[in-house]
Amino acid sequence: MRFPNIRQWPAVLGKKLRRAYHYSELRKLLLWLKGKTLHWALYLALASFLAGASLGLHFYLSQFFYVNSVEGREVGMVRDAGEIEQFLTELNERCSSLYGMSVEPEQEILLNREYRFDGEADAPAVKEALRQQITLKTEAVMLTVNWIPAIPLKSEEEIPAVINLLTNAYTRQESNVRLLEVKLVEEIAGMPCSVPPEAVCSAEEAAEFLLCGANPENSRLLLASRHGEALREKVLPETDEALPAIHVQTVEEVKTVEAIPYDTSYTYNDKMWYAQSHVLIPGKAGKKEVTYHVTRENGEEISREIVSQKVLQEPVTQVIEKGTSRAPAIGSGRFLWPVTGGFVTSGYRTASRPGHTGVDIYHPKGRGTPILAADSGVVVEAGLKYPQGNYIVIYHGSYYTVYAHNSVNYVSTGAKVARGQTIALMGNTGRTFGRTGVHLHFEIRRCDGSGVWGYWSKNPAVNPLGFFKP
Repeated sequence: MRFPNIRQWPAVLGKKLRRAYHYSELRKLLLWLKGKTLHWALYLALASFLAGASLGLHFYLSQFFYVNSVEGREVGMVRDAGEIEQFLTELNERCSSLYGMSVEPEQEILLNREYRFDGEADAPAVKEALRQQITLKTEAVMLTVNWIPAIPLKSEEEIPAVINLLTNAYTRQESNVRLLEVKLVEEIAGMPCSVPPEAVCSAEEAAEFLLCGANPENSRLLLASRHGEALREKVLPETDEALPAIHVQTVEEVKTVEAIPYDTSYTYNDKMWYAQSHVLIPGKAGKKEVTYHVTRENGEEISREIVSQKVLQEPVTQVIEKGTSRAPAIGSGRFLWPVTGGFVTSGYRTASRPGHTGVDIYHPKGRGTPILAADSGVVVEAGLKYPQGNYIVIYHGSYYTVYAHNSVNYVSTGAKVARGQTIALMGNTGRTFGRTGVHLHFEIRRCDGSGVWGYWSKNPAVNPLGFFKP
């Protein structure tokens, strides 16, 4: 058998293909249909089939919806995805304009086309659900204090403004004060963060919050009042109990005019009793200008250093003349009861009050009752001190009498008094107790022979009741 030349293969194959087509089923069908007319019922069936197929396709396609979800939670279905995208764009633009900063949804929002056989589109419900569930965030700068997150700001440009407000809060504006240095002890910086736009603070608000950091309760209340408890936890780290405390240190040059105390010198006169004295030359305080360097922390002074002093006026020394002679023994030796109508409520060295060196005399009239000198004598000491309160000591020669807790004294040191003279009024100055709150504490002390009062234990106390007959 001879094979055709390779150049003759196309012609040979063409003849064979035409021969195959000539006897194929398709050619038979075409030859049968040639010249024939189809029946109307066939046309009707074909049209019905196409219409049903078209309706079925339309119904099938109508069950496809755009399913909206927020963070994986389905919120509803819509027909037109563009409508929701436009709503989100407009919502984002309105919020950005309201807050004055660029914002975006914090959650992931998806629109997926899905087949739902029994689905129903509700665009208004989807929009309302998105409006309720979406929370916004913005890119901000977290102001840090020693790298501890504190307050979110809009931008880094506001950090210097916060620092200026903090330092100015503790800068004093006084005529005698000159600021030498001011600094923040803590390091203030910023780092990028994403926060709710309502949590972003202005420089003034941030400074106000940080100035409350010294009082954690105040700072928490202040932050909660603006942002609410839930938002507060977003603004501050959960581990923080309060905003970081800020410490502003200032060094001031302070100039003050201060008094220079005067000295006191004494001259002595043997023509005067030892209990007598008078001022020969009154003392007068001087003046000096003192310059300090004062270091303060948050307005509270922590150190003060004198850097210079200049005397403006020298002080004048006070000169006092004092007597040296013994007071005259002018007492009669017979003592008068010092409170007319008064009676003893606490005795001398009683068991209930051991060490009581006198008697307490009470009068129903109470405060303001006259106190009488028990005998003639010279007042060797009078004044106010604890626990005696207002007190008077009178020298009678062999004895001293003491009158304590007076509301007011009528005589002073060096004065001569007569037996029965009103020298004071009853009161309760000093330390007093119980029902004898208003009373006279009365003592009699034996003179040690020197004629000088000196101090209390120098002249021993005796029982005053031993000098009065029942």
